[in-house]
Amino acid sequence: RIPKIIHQTYGSQALSSKLRYFVQSWRELNPGWEIRFYDDEACLNFVKQHFPEYLEAYVTLPKSVERSDFFRYMIIYKYGGVYTDIDTECRTPLDEVLLPTDTMVVGWEYESESQLSALDYVRQNQVLQWTFMAAPGHPALREVCDFIKNHATTKFSDNNNRDTLEKTGPGIFTDVVLRHSKLHPPFDVNDEELWPVRFLPWVGLGAHP
Repeated sequence: RIPKIIHQTYGSQALSSKLRYFVQSWRELNPGWEIRFYDDEACLNFVKQHFPEYLEAYVTLPKSVERSDFFRYMIIYKYGGVYTDIDTECRTPLDEVLLPTDTMVVGWEYESESQLSALDYVRQNQVLQWTFMAAPGHPALREVCDFIKNHATTKFSDNNNRDTLEKTGPGIFTDVVLRHSKLHPPFDVNDEELWPVRFLPWVGLGAHP
C-alpha cells in the first residue's frame, strides 16, 4: 500500500558532492523506485496547487526547517512513499524493509526511562521524522498537517529550537503517530479501513552519531 516513491527536498538544486553521494545511495540500493526531488520553489508550488488550505500557515512559518517539516507530511499524505532528508544515507534496500500490508513505518529516535534524561529530545520516547514511510491518505499525516495549520503562530517554548520541535517536528509527529497506532492496531492487516503503524527498533532507521 506504500508506493515505490522516494521524496527528498533541499533549498536549491545545487547539491554538494557529499549530498549527491547520499542521494546516489538511495538510487543504487532501490533501482525499482522513483526518486522525486523538490527545491524551495517546487515545494511552494506544490502547496499552492494541492493544499491551498495550508498555504497561509506554510508561508507564515518563520523557519525553513519548519516549512520543510510541513512539506514532508503533505507530500507523503498526497502521494505516499518514503520521505527521507537529503543528508541521509541508504544502507538497506527499501524492499527488504517494507511489507505489502504496511500503511506507515516509523523508527524510534530516542527511548528513555525518564524525561529528565531526554536532554535535547522533546519526548521521553520519540519517533524520528527525518525518514518515514506511509501510504497516501494516511489520517495521521492529515492530523499533523491540521495541527501545524492551527498552530503556525503558536509559541510552545522560549527555547527557539524546542519551539520548532514541538510545532512541526518530532514532538507533534510522535504524539499523533502514537495515538494512531492505538486507534488502528494491526489485528487484520488486510482490512483497508485500518491504518496500522509499524515501529522499527531504535536506530532501525538510523540515528545521528
